[in-house]
Amino acid sequence: MHELSIAEEIKDLVFDELKKSNCKKINSLHLIIGEMTSIVPDALKMAFEEITKGTSMERCKIFMKVVKTKVICKSCKKKFKPEDLNFFCPHCGSFDTEVIEGRELLIKKIVME
Repeated sequence: MHELSIAEEIKDLVFDELKKSNCKKINSLHLIIGEMTSIVPDALKMAFEEITKGTSMERCKIFMKVVKTKVICKSCKKKFKPEDLNFFCPHCGSFDTEVIEGRELLIKKIVME
């Protein structure tokens, strides 16, 4: 379950931000997760809740937005959503494509108190 190590990394990053501020508690986190990361949102939430017990992040609400994969064809310049992770262009048939969305894992917003 790679969600546990990801939750640990998020916790560490958020604690660093908490230390920089004059705040004492994290109320909520807003995350953006690309579907290609293979992160299971419920598993990440459960792991995060477990590792933050007894900390200033306990009971922190987590909001997650999953971003669908989007690809651009370098040949015809058209954007498309791949089906079953087939990255050939449905418009011109080229395999010269690039993923432009769907790989991200971002902390968009931290709400502190």
